[in-house]
Amino acid sequence: MCEYCGCRDISIIGRLSEEHYGAVNALGGLKRAVDASDADEVQRALKAMRSHLFPHNNSEEAGLFKGLCQPEYCEYFGETVEGLMEQHCLMRKQLQRIENGEWHVYQKFEDTLRHHIDREENGLFPATAVMLDGETWDMIDDLTHEFDHEQGREHEH
Repeated sequence: MCEYCGCRDISIIGRLSEEHYGAVNALGGLKRAVDASDADEVQRALKAMRSHLFPHNNSEEAGLFKGLCQPEYCEYFGETVEGLMEQHCLMRKQLQRIENGEWHVYQKFEDTLRHHIDREENGLFPATAVMLDGETWDMIDDLTHEFDHEQGREHEH
């Protein structure tokens, strides 16, 4: 993941990037469990993956993505945000299929997750750092903070 453009200095982008590391790290446990055909371990690994991925995706949608769909930015970011949200849905479905015993879906899930992170880290995040103004970042921070409170999600003040 990129660390060169400075977009991680924006608090919400820095947080989302760090959360990507947690999801990528959870891939290892899930892969090992699937490769070992250990049903109990697959369930534990799925729980760990969901605990990293779903809160991240949900707060991303409630904050950053919602902010990027404001009229002044939607023309530029709308299609990208729509595609990323479709990937969020796809990853949920893929994890559900793995939970249902379709372990062969693991590689598709990993590919989807890695592609998704790449699109954000090397496309969306740097672009937002350049295009958004301070007022918009404040709105995105407020939306994310409000959502995190509603969800009981740990976050900084």
